[in-house]
Amino acid sequence: MPPQKLNILHIHTLPVVSGSGINTLLTMADSKARGHRVVLACESAGRLTKEAARAGIEVILIPELGRELNVIRDSLSVFALVITIKREQFNLIHTHNSKAGFVGRLAAKIARVEMIIHTVHGFSFHDAESPARRLLFRTLERCAAHWCDGMIFISKPLEEWAIREGIGLHSARRIIYSGIDADAFRNADCQAVRHEFGLSSNQLVVGIISKLWQGKGHDILLRAWAPIVKNWNDGSPPVLLVTGEGPLEINLRALAEKLEISAQVIFTGFRTDIPNITAAIDVAVLPSAFEGMGRVILEAMAAGKPVVATRVGGIPDLVEDGRNGLLVPANDASNLQAALTRILKDSALRQQLGAGAAASIRTEYTASAMVDAIHDFYTTIEMIKQRNRPGTSL
Repeated sequence: MPPQKLNILHIHTLPVVSGSGINTLLTMADSKARGHRVVLACESAGRLTKEAARAGIEVILIPELGRELNVIRDSLSVFALVITIKREQFNLIHTHNSKAGFVGRLAAKIARVEMIIHTVHGFSFHDAESPARRLLFRTLERCAAHWCDGMIFISKPLEEWAIREGIGLHSARRIIYSGIDADAFRNADCQAVRHEFGLSSNQLVVGIISKLWQGKGHDILLRAWAPIVKNWNDGSPPVLLVTGEGPLEINLRALAEKLEISAQVIFTGFRTDIPNITAAIDVAVLPSAFEGMGRVILEAMAAGKPVVATRVGGIPDLVEDGRNGLLVPANDASNLQAALTRILKDSALRQQLGAGAAASIRTEYTASAMVDAIHDFYTTIEMIKQRNRPGTSL
């Protein structure tokens, strides 16, 4: 069995409240509630560290822990993490995402931490990267997999991808979906956001909820949206609600103006009322170039909203084409336009897919199931390590 009290350090590169950030917050809060000491290490202060502090979780800033590759900074981040780990005597290191996963696992291995766990929220060697970067990131992932005791995958396609690439073949593995508070999305206020932005109850609204970063497909979505609203001949044209913040916001606003669709695109910025945002839309869209799972898809399904998304990463694990949503190829504005037009023009299809979406939410998609599974995995890893220690029997 694991120690009576775990001393856990979660390492998450950027202080961003995104899918992996929310996953990490929920896990940390639950560990703290179970009586363990929990600390978060991030590059800098931001929304994630503020939310962690609000939940009573200690935060350690590692300024060298940047997202981009940099041999000098990355070496310094490993050194800083080793010092921190030894000073604070952490006995469990839990890393998240590729960059934090590599430097964090290496530092934990050097510091001889008792348990090292890594959650794969996605891989960096997807098709949006150059061949050289894909080769580099694939090699780094293979190396880092040897430095941990267990790996968590947030979707089955992610685990299958890792196996094909020879990553973590000798590590304990478990699929644990990023859980959501399904009740919060089932019971959200569907009119508050519409009232805020002057949208009538019968106004068709498509929503994308995602950080405004490369790879999320916002530019593809805007290019697909332009012909939809310009050719709309069935009353008031639909509105696109873009929720999230990030470095692409200025460029995306400029693109909307260039495409002459600014009147039909609303940028809400960062929001804390995501259940209300989701309740306000008629269709959820996620046109990512790659997605480990797509937490917002689960949230939309819990709210009974049909989903139009790309057939990449872990998305097909959640979206069954024609049952709870529609799937389209990535980086394809034409197919995205056709799918959105079809679902917006056909109210019966929206209702059918929405009902299918609500019926798709299973127990393992809840936040409570996720944190229970993660702590059970901690216990399993400790039992494996106990069994393998010389002179120890279970």
